[in-house]
Amino acid sequence: MTVRSVELVLLLCLCLCVDPLWGQQSVAPLNVASVSVKARTETALTLEWIRAINCSYSLRFTNGTEISLPGSADGSVVNYTVSPLSPGAKHTFILYTLLRGARSSGFTITAVTTPANVGSVAVKARSETGVTLEWNKVGGSNTYSYILKQSNKSEAYAPMYWGGSVATHTVSSLSPGIKYNFTLYTVFGGERSSGYNFSAVTMPLSVARVNVTQRSETQLVISWEKANSSNISYILSHSNRTETSITDLDKSSLVNYTIPSLSPGTRYTFTLFTVFEGVRSRGLNFSSVTASVKVSGLRCEQVTGGSGLVLVWTAPGGVWTGVEVLMEGRGPQYSNRTRLELGDLRPARWYNLTLKLCSGDVRSAPVSIRCLTDPRGVIAGAVLVVLFIVFLCCLGVCVKCRRCITKRKTQHARPSSLAPIEALEEGVSRAPVRAKPQTSVLNKQLSRGTLQENPYRSPRPQ
Repeated sequence: MTVRSVELVLLLCLCLCVDPLWGQQSVAPLNVASVSVKARTETALTLEWIRAINCSYSLRFTNGTEISLPGSADGSVVNYTVSPLSPGAKHTFILYTLLRGARSSGFTITAVTTPANVGSVAVKARSETGVTLEWNKVGGSNTYSYILKQSNKSEAYAPMYWGGSVATHTVSSLSPGIKYNFTLYTVFGGERSSGYNFSAVTMPLSVARVNVTQRSETQLVISWEKANSSNISYILSHSNRTETSITDLDKSSLVNYTIPSLSPGTRYTFTLFTVFEGVRSRGLNFSSVTASVKVSGLRCEQVTGGSGLVLVWTAPGGVWTGVEVLMEGRGPQYSNRTRLELGDLRPARWYNLTLKLCSGDVRSAPVSIRCLTDPRGVIAGAVLVVLFIVFLCCLGVCVKCRRCITKRKTQHARPSSLAPIEALEEGVSRAPVRAKPQTSVLNKQLSRGTLQENPYRSPRPQ
C-alpha cells in the first residue's frame, strides 16, 4: 500500500469520527409552535401540541425538575397529562424539543388548574325577601373570587367582604316561603370550579290573625287562615316554653286547633309560627283568657228598712278581675270584692239578680238568684193602717149607733117638738131659727122627766 493510500484511509476515519459532533452542533431542533391545555382538573393539566418528526421532548418544572416525554409515534399530535398539581394555582413549564441529543431553546407554558369548590355554604341570616350566605374562603385567602348562579336566572358576581377567612353575600328580591337552588363557583385566573350546589329557603310569612272561636274553663279553640303553600306546617309555642307541632291539616282554608289542659280564669300568651322546610316565620304573638268558674256561695243579706240588699259570694279560684251584677231596670254594676251593696230598692219586694265572673273581657256562665228586701217596715205600716181603719170603722159604728138611739128616743116626743129635730137632722136650712127654741124646750122637758116611755119596752099588763 502506498503512502497516499494510507493517508486516504486515515482521512476517512477522521471524518467518520467528527461527523456526529458536526451534526450535533449544526442541527438544533425547532420549538413546538404552540401548546394548548386540552383538559384540566384541580390536580392535573392535559397538554397538547403538534408532533415534530423524529423528535422527543423534555418538560421542565419551575422547581428545576425535568422529565423526558417520548414522542408520539402515531398521529400528528402529542398529548401529555401533568399531575399531580395544586388546585387553583398558576403553573409554568418549559417544553424542549430533542433531536439527536440536541434540544431546542424551549417553549414556555403557563396554565391554571381548576380551583377547588368551597367546602360548604351556610345561611347566616334570612328574611321574607332575602338570604345572607356565608362560606369559608378557599385556601383561607383572598386569592379567589366567586360567582353565584341562581337557578333559572343569570349569573351574578358575588362580592365578598375582605378581611378574615369568611366571605358573605346577601341575595335579595326573593319571595317569602320559597326554596331556591344556587351554584357557587370559585374563580381563579379566569377558570371556575365545578361549582358547589346548595339550596336556601326564605322565611315564610306569619299568619295575619288568630281568632278564639270557643273558650271554656280548661281549653281554647283557635282558628286562622291557612297559607297557600301545600308544604306549610305550624308550631304553637306556649308561654311556659312548651311547643306543639300542628301538621295534620285538612283541605279547608281555615285551620282549627284546640289548646287543652288549661286553668280556668287564666290569661295565656302564645306564639304561632309558620314553618316551611324547617324554617320558622317571625311568629304571631297573641293572648287569651280561659272562661272563669261560676260564682259560688251566693246569698242575699237584707238591709234594715228594706231600701237595699247586700249580695255576698265566695271568692272563686283562678284569675278574675271582678263580678258583674245585672238587675232588671238597672245598668250592670261591678265589684272586685266578694260583696256588693244595692241601694234605692223598695221594701218587701222580690228582685231577680244575675251574676257573671269577669276575667278581663271574658265572662263566665251566669248565675241567678232571687232576693227579697226587708219586709218588716211594710208589715208594721200595714198593721198601723189596718188598726187605723178598724178604729175609723168602730168610730163610725159608734156614731151611727148613737144616732140611731137618739132618733128612736125622739120618735115619742111631741110633734111640735119633733119637727124641728127632724128638720135639723135632714139639714133643712130654713129651720134653724125655729129649731133653737124648740130644742131648748125639749131639753127642759127631758130634764123634767116628761119624756115618753121607751117604745121597745114590753107593754105593761092592764
